[in-house]
Amino acid sequence: MELRVLRYFLAVAEADSVTAAARKVHVAQPSLSRQLSALEKDLGVSLFTRRPGSLTLNAAGRRFRPIAQDLVRRAEQAAETMAAAGQGEGAAFTVVASPSTVAYLLAPFMAGGAMAGPTLRDALQEEPSKVFDTLMRSDADLGISTIPAPAPLESAFLGRTPVIAQVPAGHPWGERTTITLAELVTEPLILMNRSNVARLVVDEAISRAGLTPAGVSETGSSAFAQALAAAGRGVCLVTDDARFGLTELVVRTADGPLTVPLYAGWDASHYARTALHALVHGLRDHCDARRRRFPGL
Repeated sequence: MELRVLRYFLAVAEADSVTAAARKVHVAQPSLSRQLSALEKDLGVSLFTRRPGSLTLNAAGRRFRPIAQDLVRRAEQAAETMAAAGQGEGAAFTVVASPSTVAYLLAPFMAGGAMAGPTLRDALQEEPSKVFDTLMRSDADLGISTIPAPAPLESAFLGRTPVIAQVPAGHPWGERTTITLAELVTEPLILMNRSNVARLVVDEAISRAGLTPAGVSETGSSAFAQALAAAGRGVCLVTDDARFGLTELVVRTADGPLTVPLYAGWDASHYARTALHALVHGLRDHCDARRRRFPGL
């Protein structure tokens, strides 16, 4: 089964016409028809419903189409990676992660000059609980979530990212770098909704300490939570770096500072597994460097 024949199959599937597909791939129509027939013979099944002037995918063809697309995509990615390696360039991968992880980890990682080694070409956004499911059914190469990757994926611990309390500069806590949980609950809190792991960490810590917040408001956007805090509506608790001139405070509990774990996961048989390992190592170093920005972590 040759890649060029798979490309011919995909062209015909898109055009519903051998004539149109032959023009697109610059192959004579009789040759294209013969190669499609040979592909069907190799697979032992017909892929098209043939009518005068058109070919339409049948049930088997529709089932085979995503397989052919995946094979062609992987071949192109492998060729791209090898070409980059031959020119001394780093491989580039697509990662899937939560919006907050993209904002506080992946985007700064790229902006910080991560171009010397394996790096990122794109970032897909997904809820933490769905990251690895999306990884296994999408074009992504790497997933980052708050839970370890399930088998058969390979998994690695990246580190712990702090859940930071943020207040305006003029707030009474504006000159501090840490705050206790008991102090924190005396102020109105601006929290992410319960699909966000940082929110679950905060709720668990407050419950375990037997505390009751003075008030709680919810939002699905960390940027909006920070905007509300900047407007004096309360203290926001997020994993994102501060915006809008907010001051960052590490939250201390009896069990230590509030943090969220981060794990990377990828296909153990990935064609560029070695380069992925190097990328994970770089992300781990970046995660460690970010954590060291906060006193006491």
